[in-house]
Amino acid sequence: MKKISLVSPAGDLESLKAAVYNGADAVYLGIDLFNARRLANNFSWEQLKEAIDIAHLNGAKIYLAMNTLVRNNEIKSWFSTLEKAYLMGIDAVIMQEVFLMKYVKKFFPGLEIHASTQSSMMNYRSIKLFPEPDMVVLARELKQKEISEIIKKTKKKIEVFVHGHLCIAYSGQCLISSLIGKRSGNRGICASSCRKDYNRDGYLISAKDLNLANYIENMAKTGVDAIKIEGRMKSPEYVSIVTKTYRRQIDSREHIQKLSGEQINDLKMGFNREFTSGFYSGEDSIVGSEMPMNRGIFLGRIKKGRVKLNHEIKLGDGLGFWDSRRKKMNGFTLKKMYIDGNDSMIGNRGDEVKVPSKYFRDEIKVYLTSKNYEEKAAYEIKIKKFDIKLSGKLNSPLKIIGPDFSCVSEIVLQKSNKHSLDVKMVKEFLDKSYTKGIKWNIVKFDVEENLFMPKSMLTKLRLKLEEALLKRFTPEKKSEMIPLPYVPDAKFDHDSRLLVKVYGLSQLKEANELKPYAIYYDAFEKEALAAKKLCTNSKFFLDTPVVMTDKDIDDVQHIINKIKPDGIMIGNWGLMDLKFNGEIHGKYSLNTFNDYAVEALRKKGIIPMVSVELSSDQILRFKNKEFIHYTHGRIPVMHLKGEYDEYTLTDDKNYTFPLRLVNGNTEMLYSRPIATLDKAKKFISGGIRYFFLDLERDTTTYIKAYQNIINGVKQDITMLKRGTTIGNFEKGVA
Repeated sequence: MKKISLVSPAGDLESLKAAVYNGADAVYLGIDLFNARRLANNFSWEQLKEAIDIAHLNGAKIYLAMNTLVRNNEIKSWFSTLEKAYLMGIDAVIMQEVFLMKYVKKFFPGLEIHASTQSSMMNYRSIKLFPEPDMVVLARELKQKEISEIIKKTKKKIEVFVHGHLCIAYSGQCLISSLIGKRSGNRGICASSCRKDYNRDGYLISAKDLNLANYIENMAKTGVDAIKIEGRMKSPEYVSIVTKTYRRQIDSREHIQKLSGEQINDLKMGFNREFTSGFYSGEDSIVGSEMPMNRGIFLGRIKKGRVKLNHEIKLGDGLGFWDSRRKKMNGFTLKKMYIDGNDSMIGNRGDEVKVPSKYFRDEIKVYLTSKNYEEKAAYEIKIKKFDIKLSGKLNSPLKIIGPDFSCVSEIVLQKSNKHSLDVKMVKEFLDKSYTKGIKWNIVKFDVEENLFMPKSMLTKLRLKLEEALLKRFTPEKKSEMIPLPYVPDAKFDHDSRLLVKVYGLSQLKEANELKPYAIYYDAFEKEALAAKKLCTNSKFFLDTPVVMTDKDIDDVQHIINKIKPDGIMIGNWGLMDLKFNGEIHGKYSLNTFNDYAVEALRKKGIIPMVSVELSSDQILRFKNKEFIHYTHGRIPVMHLKGEYDEYTLTDDKNYTFPLRLVNGNTEMLYSRPIATLDKAKKFISGGIRYFFLDLERDTTTYIKAYQNIINGVKQDITMLKRGTTIGNFEKGVA
């Protein structure tokens, strides 16, 4: 059976130690910039060096998360940041920007590239199209059978998330936070809009926490190379217990046992929103609609003034009281409880307990949120022992020799007037290396008597000794970074063109009368062939979903062969592999964020749509303007696996987000249409020529309005602006 690598999170140095000392094979972490958890503590450069030293000394690797989208003005800084980390000794970089990968491969020899789950790899064709990644972190929506198929058909190493926070939307495909509050999940500062109460009916798109500890044997047989624990914003204690649990499961190999109730409770006390085995095991839904926060261990529901305990509690424990009517968790430290009217210090499982508190009311659910016991350290430092020999004589440096390294003092030994250098004194200084997990075992002390060296010099010598040792575990690297290739200016040499998405035959006929450049129609609609025949004045494009399995891609190929459209709109990497000679446009979901992405897609024959998370000024600064702008429409802000019972979701501020079924999956649309309208003139004058309109209604009105804007015809568009937004046109996202 394949030995799986365990990858644990670290949001700070203490969590890093908790991961390494509890058995992680690799730790992923971030510095302040360019990582998808910018709100975590993250690492300073000094801390990153220490993290690398600790990990490498203990046989673990360091993966640096630089998995956000990168704007044009940030690319130089992104590469400089990566170069500095590379020279320090990181083992891999986790990336979302797939078109920067070839430069990373070229500039930084030996550095592994891991395609982040943010890069939306969800089928084997996507993976085969990108040769650069050494490891691919798959979308968390995939089933075991789908993962198995991907492993069989690619030669890539595959990593799968197994524990912790789940995004309800496909990673890399969530725009709600950026449109509502200019905080982009693709830029590492998601506002967690999915954790809100919707329709005043609970947390309808709040995912439970993943727990696949009982599936490790299955994953090994499937061929998974690495499993990843989520949690860079969680405590060292969480990292400790989860890493320890999965390490035990991996090491059990053929004798893996299902977790005991006690082990599950330990994981719950680390953090949980209720556990799910997710889509991997075939669950249809991962939603935990009742409570979107950490809940600890469920103790019971209060009935007739008492709660029958599902788990032991003691005075000093922390209790939480979930008021489902007010959707609020209240809590306190337990200082008094009664069993059968008598004071008690302990409540055992099955006991009916009463707690004096205003929160202790019938129908309230009670949770154990913390335990009153002497806190155990999140880790115990693992000490590595190294034999050394010391030698020195008067007017010569003090020399320390290890198995395959050595160092000497900066000054020579002098005659002692008072405190002579001896084994005990040297050992006292060298023992300070314990904090780094190093023990120096002096096997020979060949230093003349009555010699002296200042304490400050002994400290410097110890630091030199540590550095010499650690170089054995982190070999020196040499960067081959050169300036990135120049992206030439490029503009379209034709007039502005409208691209219109419609949703039915009558709407298509209406659009066709106005002769936009192209009309898009859903490839999976039964009427797609009829739509092609009706589209006589415009180019006919088949629009494809963002979420695509390999079977879906096969189906699209069959549909294309049958309908023979003029063009296709693709929103999934795997569709770049289609056999098609017509015009190809790329969707917003390809997250085209900089010139290098535009250039790469143009070379593949694709006219991309630039990201809707960019401001107008950022877009106009692109050198290559051969792209599409999302100009008007109710853009999907989340792509959700499967079907939902609701037709709309209304949040606590009364913003309503329609849900739309697309090929068996669900798109959550923004509460208001983006409507650039007359502001599009700024793009026209800037050399942009393709404008995309996603129209569900008022087809003629909007097409004519934008045709007038393009042609410079004056008109009153006041009414058209009502109930719309300009999206990120002015500010972009953080």
